[in-house]
Amino acid sequence: MMMKIKVFISHSSQDKKFVRTLKDGLTENSIETWLDEDQIDFGDSLLNKLENGLTESTHLVIVLSPASVSSEWVQFELKKALSNSKTGLTNKIIPIKYRDCKIPDELEDLLHANLSDEVVLPDGDRVKFISNGYDTFFLKLVRAIRNSAKTISSTEKVEIVKSIKASEIEIVEHTKSLFRGNFKLIGYSTKESRDTYKRLISKQLKDESNSDNYRPFLLPPSAKSLVKIKLGEKIRIEDELFLDSLGHFAGYRNDDLAIAMDKRTRDELQIKANQFYQVQIDPETMIVKFVEKIETSNPVE
Repeated sequence: MMMKIKVFISHSSQDKKFVRTLKDGLTENSIETWLDEDQIDFGDSLLNKLENGLTESTHLVIVLSPASVSSEWVQFELKKALSNSKTGLTNKIIPIKYRDCKIPDELEDLLHANLSDEVVLPDGDRVKFISNGYDTFFLKLVRAIRNSAKTISSTEKVEIVKSIKASEIEIVEHTKSLFRGNFKLIGYSTKESRDTYKRLISKQLKDESNSDNYRPFLLPPSAKSLVKIKLGEKIRIEDELFLDSLGHFAGYRNDDLAIAMDKRTRDELQIKANQFYQVQIDPETMIVKFVEKIETSNPVE
C-alpha cells in the first residue's frame, strides 16, 4: 500500500506568496501540505498548532529567507527541535533557500535547494518565476519528498514537541506584543502638510538645516498602547518582498484606519498609496512590515 504523504512547510508569513506557489505545485503532484497562513491568533497555543501539524505530516520542508531565519515562529519549529539530538531530524529536513540569507547553524551541513538567484515576480497572492531554475528545483523536490527514507517517525514527532515545549510561553508572549492591523496607506494631501511634519522633526532633533532629509511617518492612534517612540526617531519599514526603507516618526493620525508615509519611502518599497495593507509593527525593533496588500471588493479612489 502506498504511503500517504503530507508535507509540513515551515515558513515566515513574509514568504507566503512563494509558499502558496509551492503548495499549488505539490498539490498538482498529489502531495498534500500542512501550513498555517494565519500564523498565531491571540489566545492560540503555538505548541498545539505545531503538534497538530506534525502529527498529520510525514515530511518537513523549511523555507529559508531573511524573514524566516529571524522569525520566532520558524525558530520555534526548527531551532528548538534540532537542539534535541534524540529527534534525528537533521537528516530529514528539506531546506529551500528562497532568499539570500545566513543558513542556521543547524542546517549548514545539509544539502539545500537554492532559489535565491532566481528572478521572481509577484502574481496576485502567488509568485511566478521567470528564470529557468525553479522547474529543475521542483522536480528534485518532488523526488526527495517521495523518498520514504525522509519521513518523520511518530517517535521523532513526540520528541520534537517535547523539545520545544519549554519555549512556548516565551515565544507566545513576544508574539502578543506585536501590533497588527489592516490599514489604508496614504500620502500627504499637500506639500505644506508634509513640510509641517518635517519642520517638527527637525526642530525636535535640533537639526533644522537638514529638514529635507526627514520622511514623516504617521501611525494610527490605536498603536499608542504598544508602540513607544519619540518624535523624529527612525523607523525601519519593510514590504512583502523584503525591500526596506525608513521613515521618521512624526506622530499619530486622528484617523484610526490609515498610516501616512512619505512618497520617497513608498517609491523605494514599490508600494502605492490609497491601498489597504496588512501591517505588523514590532515595538521592540521598531520595524513596520507591510505584510500583504489587501484586495477590496471596490476599487479604492
